[in-house]
Amino acid sequence: MNYEAWAEWYDVVYATEGPVEVNFYVDLARQSHGPVLEIGVGTGRIAIPTARAGIDVVGVDIASAMLDTARRKSAKARVRQGRLELVQADMRKFDLGRKFRLVTIPARTLLLADDIESQRATLVNAKRHLARGGRLAFNVFVPDPHLLAPDSDRTPFFWEEVVNPANGRRCILWALNRFDTVRQTNDGLQIIEELDERNEVVRKVYLDVRIRYLHPTEVRLLVESCELKLVDVFGGFDRVPFDEHSPEMICICRAA
Repeated sequence: MNYEAWAEWYDVVYATEGPVEVNFYVDLARQSHGPVLEIGVGTGRIAIPTARAGIDVVGVDIASAMLDTARRKSAKARVRQGRLELVQADMRKFDLGRKFRLVTIPARTLLLADDIESQRATLVNAKRHLARGGRLAFNVFVPDPHLLAPDSDRTPFFWEEVVNPANGRRCILWALNRFDTVRQTNDGLQIIEELDERNEVVRKVYLDVRIRYLHPTEVRLLVESCELKLVDVFGGFDRVPFDEHSPEMICICRAA
């Protein structure tokens, strides 16, 4: 995964989510009263609005390029000094020596740990940083059987059209999936075409990412194996109940 390239285009790719995901996590932070630990902070897409809401946040990410972008954005947003702390670390094994009332792993970041042992280590480490009575929140997508079909990963498909928040240009997003249903991995490719005012492509970028997807039953077993208890499961960031048609699985946990 080329983190340098992702740092520039991260906010474009996640513009597809709209504000509902950010609002969900900011609302959880307000309910907790902080402090909040965000694992996989990226460019600060969620952490900066959380800090601006008056909540102390520590954001952890393995990529220095992501953190550099987050620092620039935080300064531009005039986040109060000390409100947002950014730490470069591996999400599976860092130790901040602190406890948090809320720990989050948003944006499907848990799936970037591309084997089951790493996913479990990440959740165990998240639990280690929970204060007594604190909550852990994370979200993963629910695998679509049609996408996992053998003939579904041959050509790029249209994903979304968004606006680049950095310059206001329209961007057309395409995706190509290469699923391995034995290892439960996807070697994905995001293709971004940035258009000028004449709708001509001025930049075309290819971003690679490997994830290990989880089925809903496996998520529940994984959470239980980490001595965590699921207290809420939603099927969307609007807090709709999770069911067999849900595209997303949003989990709220406490220490068991």
